[in-house]
Amino acid sequence: MLLHPTYFSTIVQYAVMLQSNKVVFEVCDNFQKQTYRNRCYIYGANGKQLLNIPIQKGNSKKQLTKDVKIDYSYNWQGEHLKTLFSAYNSSPFFEYYIDDLQTLFVKKETFLIDLNFKTFE
Repeated sequence: MLLHPTYFSTIVQYAVMLQSNKVVFEVCDNFQKQTYRNRCYIYGANGKQLLNIPIQKGNSKKQLTKDVKIDYSYNWQGEHLKTLFSAYNSSPFFEYYIDDLQTLFVKKETFLIDLNFKTFE
């Protein structure tokens, strides 16, 4: 199965991975905007919410997925963590996952692909 590494992948992607004998991640294709590669949706008290990772503009219109860099010009990490905390703090087992989630939002990965693989871990 050939998949794109995405930011907190959808449950559908995990289901496909479980049903496959072999999973290969595509990292050398052209990056496509407005995909799950740099965004995810969560459900909170206010309904469906978008969490979007800002990316730096590349030198050309076409940029390989593996070369996409994250933009840290504003504190999107703090915003994402705060949103996740407020949406899921009272959920069962949240206390078991929050420490791992916090480490994702402390370190500043240079490349989007590296962060996406960390979310799989």
